[in-house]
Amino acid sequence: MHLPNYWLPAATVVSKIVDKYPSASTDHEYESCLHPLSTNAPAPVTPGTRIHSTPFNSTPRTKGTVAHVKMATFTPDQISRYLKHIGWDANFQAPIGTLAYLQELQKRQLARVPFEDLSLHYSPTHLLSLDPNDLFNKMVGRNMGGYCMENNTFFGAVLRTLGFSVINAGGRVSHATAGRPGPGYMGWSHMVNIVTIDGMKYLVDVGFGANEPTTPLALVSGHETRGIGTVSFKLLYTSLALHTDKSQRVWVYSHRDTEKDPNAPWTDAYAFSEMEFFPEDYEVMNLSTMTLRSSFFVQSVFCVKMTLDEKTGEANGWLMLTDRPGEVKRKTLNGMEVLESFRSEEGRIAALKKWFDIELTDAEKAGIRDLSTELRGWY
Repeated sequence: MHLPNYWLPAATVVSKIVDKYPSASTDHEYESCLHPLSTNAPAPVTPGTRIHSTPFNSTPRTKGTVAHVKMATFTPDQISRYLKHIGWDANFQAPIGTLAYLQELQKRQLARVPFEDLSLHYSPTHLLSLDPNDLFNKMVGRNMGGYCMENNTFFGAVLRTLGFSVINAGGRVSHATAGRPGPGYMGWSHMVNIVTIDGMKYLVDVGFGANEPTTPLALVSGHETRGIGTVSFKLLYTSLALHTDKSQRVWVYSHRDTEKDPNAPWTDAYAFSEMEFFPEDYEVMNLSTMTLRSSFFVQSVFCVKMTLDEKTGEANGWLMLTDRPGEVKRKTLNGMEVLESFRSEEGRIAALKKWFDIELTDAEKAGIRDLSTELRGWY
């Protein structure tokens, strides 16, 4: 595999992966199945090969078999393409596997891979695949993004390939975030990654939009972390009001912005546990999230990504496409600015290309016809 001279950091990453996993250079998918009554151990899996569960819309497994699935990773060539896609800094020298490396990787992921739900509206099927290779083609091949389960599945696979210790966990979105009354929480519908570095666990979430943590958050109850400008994040290990057994504990992620009020209250965004979730868990969660009429993602069309300062490379705000009203807005340290307004599908499609470099196919454009989210020149 030849890499141009200017892409030495990516070449270094790839060489480390190949050295550790010689067979990882092959683009191979592997899944071993055992009969449920078999006492034989599953066949050994070559490290570095991409192994994943059957996606929601793929061919189902043979009845009566149990899949032994290793969490997905990518090939060295895919990682090289990904690092180029996010604009990895050729001068960045922190070793792979360190917190500094993770912080930089998360920042560039958020600035390049948007939080969006376009494929639920602009699609012939209106269904989303969580297959890592489908996600790679969507995000790296087509400049698109996805919602929480898509983005965090993808980023989790990237981190595993780079040697990070990662588990996927589930979360419940708060009523405050979902716009519902009361202090409650929705059912399992969110996905996060938990990364362990030098014995410390970190919340890493790249799928929650403009209110997501923009840096890894150490799982330390009560610890506050500064975000962009006057935004702060906090994790609290506590029971929820809905728990009948008050000995139960979950992590609650909250955020606040003290720009206008130095005593602004914290908003609980979601709760998550440290229990590892499997691809099969997300197949169930993904099905409900992408199909229920009450789902926010079914009801709205949006696209959000973080912005970086052109001189310093540091995060400085958010670029957001919203509907009703149809607008592209930029939120910076100086406030909110409307960059463009639109009332038609032609206008929204053009805005996606102009501001997010997302170009839809004709079949995808036709997919939104007659849906409630189609823009028809009036709201």
